[in-house]
Amino acid sequence: MTLPMRSPLVALFLSVGLLFGQAKKPAKKVAVPAPVVEASGQWILGTVGVGKQKDASIDSTGLKGLAVRLGDDGKKGIAYDLDLCRPIGAWAGKFTTDMNLMSRGDYPTAIGETIFVTGDFAGFMPDASATALTPRKGFGPLPVDQARFKGFQNAGRAVVVRWQVGAVSVDEASEVVTANEVQFVVRTLEVGPSVKGITVMLGKAADAARIVTLGAAKVETLDGHAVARITGASEVTPVRIAYLPSGVPLPTAFDTDVPSKLLKSPKVLWPEVVETTGKLSEKAGEPYVVDDVSLPVTNPWKAPMFTSAFDFLPDGRAVISTFHGDVFVASGIDDKLAKVTWRRFAAGLYHPLGLKVVNGEVYVTCRDGLWKLRDTNGDGEADAYEAFNFDVMVTKNFHEFVFDLQTDAAGNFYFIKAGPVRKGGRGFDELCDHHGVLFKVSPDGKRSETYATGFRAPNGIGISPTGQLTSGDNEGTWTPMCRLNWIKPGGFYGVVDLAHRATPPTDYDRPLCWFPKEVDNSSGGQVWVTSDKFGPWKDRLLHLSYGTCSLYGVLPQEVTFGGQPQMQGGVTRFNVDFGSGAMRARFNPKDGQLYVTGLRGWQTTATQNGCFQRVRYTGVNARMPIAFAATKQGLRVDFTCELDAKTAADAGNWNLELWNYVWSSAYGSPHTTTREAKVAATELGNDGRLQFSKEQMSERKHDAMVIRKATLSADKRSVLLEIADLRPAMQAQLKYELKSADGAELRGQVTGTIHVLAD
Repeated sequence: MTLPMRSPLVALFLSVGLLFGQAKKPAKKVAVPAPVVEASGQWILGTVGVGKQKDASIDSTGLKGLAVRLGDDGKKGIAYDLDLCRPIGAWAGKFTTDMNLMSRGDYPTAIGETIFVTGDFAGFMPDASATALTPRKGFGPLPVDQARFKGFQNAGRAVVVRWQVGAVSVDEASEVVTANEVQFVVRTLEVGPSVKGITVMLGKAADAARIVTLGAAKVETLDGHAVARITGASEVTPVRIAYLPSGVPLPTAFDTDVPSKLLKSPKVLWPEVVETTGKLSEKAGEPYVVDDVSLPVTNPWKAPMFTSAFDFLPDGRAVISTFHGDVFVASGIDDKLAKVTWRRFAAGLYHPLGLKVVNGEVYVTCRDGLWKLRDTNGDGEADAYEAFNFDVMVTKNFHEFVFDLQTDAAGNFYFIKAGPVRKGGRGFDELCDHHGVLFKVSPDGKRSETYATGFRAPNGIGISPTGQLTSGDNEGTWTPMCRLNWIKPGGFYGVVDLAHRATPPTDYDRPLCWFPKEVDNSSGGQVWVTSDKFGPWKDRLLHLSYGTCSLYGVLPQEVTFGGQPQMQGGVTRFNVDFGSGAMRARFNPKDGQLYVTGLRGWQTTATQNGCFQRVRYTGVNARMPIAFAATKQGLRVDFTCELDAKTAADAGNWNLELWNYVWSSAYGSPHTTTREAKVAATELGNDGRLQFSKEQMSERKHDAMVIRKATLSADKRSVLLEIADLRPAMQAQLKYELKSADGAELRGQVTGTIHVLAD
């Protein structure tokens, strides 16, 4: 936005004890070349640290950080704490260390000489006469009525950061200025009209060897920091804050561009386009085949292609994010995939693992919050990064990813946050109120609420056209095996540490089904089939396995359990495989086919770092189970095709095993018999939690069931299995070797859960 200017100009100069030389000539701005080409672009979002401070009382780490490149070489920088709306600090040297794929405690850290840092206090106070700075209180952002990060905007060679300080809007940009070969960092603010003005935190008072103020601003010391008092005004007040080296006198002339001027001439950062050629499946005779939409693995942006989420624009183009923080737009996704063009749309995001297009606008969930990415000038890339909802809390833990992004018919957003799993997978680090929580955010982004709790590492959610939410979750503490959840508001899904209840729960909401490791050792998300172009699965649910790179059809059965409605059932595997860990799936409204993306980062059978693939229905008869029900009469399995009467009615062609798991604070569970009392963990791990012994974990006490009779229905599409002593079990695995009515071999299994036997 363009703001009116107020005169005279207010300028603040802060000296912080770094000796670069003596100034003899007027200061001038450094000539800025084209943006530095780096994988992260001009900025990087993440947990960011600036220097290692000797003073332990100074926390120079921003849990939600934004680091911005400064200077002609791009190796100087300034970083902001987006929760506390403060500058974390600035430095000269290299930009930051890299963020590794899993970020196992190695968050980006500034490299070089520290220019200034601030402590763990609010960067702004909504009153020029503030008597104290607000310290960090736990985790999460400042109160809405005090200060909030609103987003930032690409201004070509600069970044304009936007704050809301009470009722006052503040735009900020930083530059490097030189005076006789001495360089220093300048923050330039445009403070909106206000009655009471604002207080701005500048840096540690102990580092400020000299502070000079001109005009209406006043510099004081407050809570160990130098602060600027910016008085209220009826027009916009421009403020310049210079961090001068020690011994450098005040320049006789000085100028920087104000944010509103910078925003008038934004430049395209990534004009390049990369073309790839897709590969259509060569399989014949299969109902479902996988086409590969080739990724731009070799690209001019040095961007790793660990694809993490996607959605489709109204015109059929795909918008695809990567774990390392990029968002790309892919054009040319048609039947042949002969020419797919890729353009970098956004960069520097903090582990974007969810993406949704709403009314043509791109929304992305990252570890720091829910972003809205806007191309305001039509140049093909996002220039406005809006903090649509930044309520989510963040700690330093490496594992607390924020997964997926879905919307309901009313426009509400949903995403889910993992628990702070310790390195090695057992137990949890320091907890905050948002660990293991499924969130609901209002359509305008102004309100967020907890929808359900108790999730450990739920890499994906799904939502039906009627608003029914589902999720996966992954084996670990309080999660004996991977599970598929049919979620209800206020539900608790197993992890006691992450229940967020005054009294720890002693029971949990049951999943639709559990998964043994060979079926799904690390779950992804879910998607509902809304197209009649995808064979017999319209209006049904599909589940992705990240760990086995596979796709499952879900076979739900609604029953009554404990006097309440409960879903149980199982899954059946599609005969397809993906190149990487399957995480996100959506149907393309243009062709009605299923598209899948995922990455290789933790345990998976993946062969590629990332993939973007299409599951295409060929029209060939799909011979597979489509429904599964456990009743007092037996197990009923429905198929998508007619069955051969002889093989279907032969009880010897069916095999059923049952077993249980143990719900405990241990990591995972052995397989236990359904005929005996559940075993208990017997050892203590390094974290003090109970764990099962190696002997226990190697046990597989499966109960082989006797199938007395198999009866084929009149329409030859359903079989009822009469089973001796059929009973509830956490895990049921039904295998079959049949033929279809047209003579094709039909071999597979249904893996599921039986909570109760229905009437």
